[in-house]
Amino acid sequence: MALHDQYRVLVVEDDPDIRRILQLFLCERDFSVSTAENAAVALAILAEAPVDLILSDVRMPGMSGIELLHQIRERDPDVQLVLMTAYSSVKDAVEAIQAGATDYIEKPIDFRRLERILEVVFERRRLTRENKILHQRLQGRVDFQGMVARSQEMLEIFSFIERLARYPTTALITGESGTGKELVARALHELSPLKGRPLVICNCTTLAPTLLESELFGYVRGAFTGADRDRKGLFEAAHGGSIFLDEIGDLPLPIQAKLLRVIENHEIKRVGSPEAIRIDIRVIAATNRDLAAMVDKTEFREDLYYRLNVGSILLPPLRRRVEDIDLLCEHFLTQLAQRLQKSVSEISEPVLQIFRTYSWPGNVRELLNVIERALIVARGSVVLPEHLPSHLCSPVAETAMPAVAVATAMPVRDFDLTIEAAERDQIRKALGAAGGKRMEAARLLGLSRRTLYRKLDKYGIT
Repeated sequence: MALHDQYRVLVVEDDPDIRRILQLFLCERDFSVSTAENAAVALAILAEAPVDLILSDVRMPGMSGIELLHQIRERDPDVQLVLMTAYSSVKDAVEAIQAGATDYIEKPIDFRRLERILEVVFERRRLTRENKILHQRLQGRVDFQGMVARSQEMLEIFSFIERLARYPTTALITGESGTGKELVARALHELSPLKGRPLVICNCTTLAPTLLESELFGYVRGAFTGADRDRKGLFEAAHGGSIFLDEIGDLPLPIQAKLLRVIENHEIKRVGSPEAIRIDIRVIAATNRDLAAMVDKTEFREDLYYRLNVGSILLPPLRRRVEDIDLLCEHFLTQLAQRLQKSVSEISEPVLQIFRTYSWPGNVRELLNVIERALIVARGSVVLPEHLPSHLCSPVAETAMPAVAVATAMPVRDFDLTIEAAERDQIRKALGAAGGKRMEAARLLGLSRRTLYRKLDKYGIT
């Protein structure tokens, strides 16, 4: 599954030797493993981030495994729990299963049996998730916090967002520009216990590095020229709620170090002040850049990357969501027709076919912009191919177009069929349509200013 690389397992065992053996056994099978010596430590770990499976001793000092199970079920009913005991009895086994344990294993542990239990647990979990997704798909569409989908990949992401939102852990949303990262951030906040508290949004590309620090952390009077009064930053404004740091990959290294301290210590210092201010916030970050590759190039702090990546969500590009395109078109058409007060009620099949075969480098944001433009241009009640920007009718999309759509498309010519060539061509057309104004071209493409500049450098466009 694209949401995370490994299943997360928590081992709760008071015997350090058994705890270590179980950790080695699970790590060898590619699980991500955390350990706790008692139930109290386990609950502290669970309060920070979700896990998929808990392997817990029954009899421990303080809270027992059965008592731990009851508390876990109240917090996160999706967690699977397997109990272990050296005191084998039918009574313990029955009590564990009745309390909601997935299974029960005796000590000394038979590791072949444990391996079979793990296979059954995760297969059952997979089937449960797939049955839920199948049920949602049979309903035709799923509306989720302003997003719509019917593809399995997106429905799995919706399910993961619901679960991750219960936890105060940091979250990292990755994906190409225009895939809906801000909508996911809003969903994580709205579905969390912090709903009703502030959600502060900061785009890390919109301010110069010299201004970004004071915008995030605030400043005190006299900190720099023009600082004639104390001012709160965005972190303080988000106290008690969430802050969404968009385009986190563009954050300068010195501010990355300060952000790491915010996450780890829940403290900030305003610019020009030696005093620390306690804050309680959830950090949600997003980027369209490859942070792991940036870490390798020392362009992004490794420790900050791992702190952000606790809850990771990768959004697929629109070209991988072909079965969602018709649904998104219907969704945007209804919204835009009402907002623009247009009587357009239908997108023609030739247009839908063009949409299904186009590569959408600007993703969902580009689709929204194209439909908005088409509604403005359209005179009747139906969106037709002639209402679309000319670059959508390029030979890239002609291979799967019906005759009606091909008739309205651009003439066939020699063409570089790579995605990079299509993207370069689209950027040039957007610059032409914007009269050479780069900010306007970025808006038409659904890209941030910095992303457009990077692509201009990449393709040598001046």
